[in-house]
Amino acid sequence: MLRRSLIAVVAIALSACAASTIDPHRKASIGSVYVEPVQLSKASVFGPNLSEANAISGKVPATVAEATSRLQQVVDTRTNLRELIEDQAKKELIAKGYRLADAPSSASAELKINVYHALSVPVGPNDGRGIAMTVSAEMVRSTDSKRLMFAGESQIKEPEAKGVRMAPYAEWFTNDDFLVEQYRLVAQLLTAQALAGL
Repeated sequence: MLRRSLIAVVAIALSACAASTIDPHRKASIGSVYVEPVQLSKASVFGPNLSEANAISGKVPATVAEATSRLQQVVDTRTNLRELIEDQAKKELIAKGYRLADAPSSASAELKINVYHALSVPVGPNDGRGIAMTVSAEMVRSTDSKRLMFAGESQIKEPEAKGVRMAPYAEWFTNDDFLVEQYRLVAQLLTAQALAGL
């Protein structure tokens, strides 16, 4: 419950930061940027409601604990989420004219990314669910840790047009390929949005 509440609180707190941009003068002073390893939360699942529980087969976890364990297993073994987000962040930095540093010691700024993720609450008449994720990004100056930029995203712009899908509870636990595809897509899109102001 605490972890699920945390995701909701983080999403609300970061909603006002989505349009954050780095000051042009500060950007001009940055020689290179080091992307720190992504800090990734444990998976969470908003448990099945009564209609979902009644429709569950033996292949689908019927409790929050079982569902969370199953989701975490797939995220850990198949999504490569940390590497995916780091790669996307580096692409965004390069596209915006930054040089990348191989180590913090050789960088003039560091980019820190935190990610919270879960399987969302049921939505709509068919109890459709999606990936609930919040990506926050902070750039700090290496010399004194002064914050240069902070932004966060939890809502994808035009999700359906970009391939983000909702699905019944059972599908998320019987179709690993679908789960992995959606997780990776949501992570890439939210990372790009969070770094739009660099």
